[in-house]
Amino acid sequence: MKLIQLGLVGIYVWLLDISYVYFISPEYAYMGYIYQQHPSAVMIGVSMFFIILPAIFIKKDLDKPSELVFWILYFIVYIPVVWVPNYLFDTIKPDFIYTNVLLFFCLLIIGNVNRLPAMKFIHPNVNLGLLKIIFVITLLIFFLYIFKVSGGISLKPPINSEDIYDKRMTFRTKLTPLAGYIIQWLAKVCNPLIVTIGLCKKKNIYVVIGLGLQYLLYTVNGLKSTLLSTGLLIIVFIAFRKKGRNFSILFCVSLCSLLGISIFLDFILDQTYLSNLFARRMIITPGLLTTYYVDFFSNNPKALLSYSIFEKFIDPVYDQTPPFIIGTEYFGRPEMAANANMFADAFANFGYIGFLVYTVILAAILWLYDSLTQNEKWQGVGIILFVVPAWCLADTALTTTFVTGGMVFTFVIMYLLLGSDLQKGDKR
Repeated sequence: MKLIQLGLVGIYVWLLDISYVYFISPEYAYMGYIYQQHPSAVMIGVSMFFIILPAIFIKKDLDKPSELVFWILYFIVYIPVVWVPNYLFDTIKPDFIYTNVLLFFCLLIIGNVNRLPAMKFIHPNVNLGLLKIIFVITLLIFFLYIFKVSGGISLKPPINSEDIYDKRMTFRTKLTPLAGYIIQWLAKVCNPLIVTIGLCKKKNIYVVIGLGLQYLLYTVNGLKSTLLSTGLLIIVFIAFRKKGRNFSILFCVSLCSLLGISIFLDFILDQTYLSNLFARRMIITPGLLTTYYVDFFSNNPKALLSYSIFEKFIDPVYDQTPPFIIGTEYFGRPEMAANANMFADAFANFGYIGFLVYTVILAAILWLYDSLTQNEKWQGVGIILFVVPAWCLADTALTTTFVTGGMVFTFVIMYLLLGSDLQKGDKR
């Protein structure tokens, strides 16, 4: 089975290569998706060595949320980070070898959190019916507020790039700080919770409601991640259906199928829409942006979180945050926030030591969440619900994921759900 797993990883990389070379770069080279030349045999060999290395050491089954985080970061961050520089540079740069080595060790740390003994928790005695009422009321208030701020409900989705960016800019002009948080909590906690409960408890109406609410949010903010994160949640659920057995193989098959179908339809219909949506936005972009982050902050001062939690102690290193710096320097768009993943943000602030520090912090958090999801009744819910926070780690900074990305609220939800079992005398 391990050989099958490694073979599927090779197919995954091959499909990403086809997507980038024939669909993404020709259409989006002006946005930084450059294709100078096909990588040499040496570059391919070195990259594939680093790509298959983590998969050799981590088991293919999925039993705990920390293992889910490993596989999401492996497929959506690590592989693109290792592979994409081959298109941007004609030689192997030492900085990117260092990056690959350290990311490999960081993934090993994350992938072995499951070996830690579970912590013991004292759960609150709460009523599940009361939790449902509070959740529904909160959901209603949140949506009413968002619709008030945005100017109403729109059932027509933005489709082409111009419509999407117009929708985003229009929403940003109306956005209040509170609305900014609420729309993130809706997209990354509330709606995914409805979909997750529906999938795990086989209540299809919940799945339809959750997807419908996500669609409404997309028509308001125009953010593709609203839909993509939910799609990833469903893919993980499908791969997890055999109680986590052979998860990595099924997950890779699902991703390969998604890429393969996108390539086939784009070729038949003479378009790039699906490759843009799935390959570029969901997978290639984290690798591209991490490459630019490492390239820039290897040659310029680190940000040292002087724009964030350390702003009272350190004079600002830059007059912009790292995402806007990268947006300006590599995309020529000062208004663009080129948000990357937790590793890119770690490097921007502290260099290579940031990789290790952020990874240790994440490992501690995952250990805590693994311990919260030991209950057999809620374990599947806990794992699937954590897909979106894990996706946020692949799409934004670790510090942002805590609150804006919904990680803290996911912890609270699982803690309360486990406490609700005490009403029925279930102490497993």
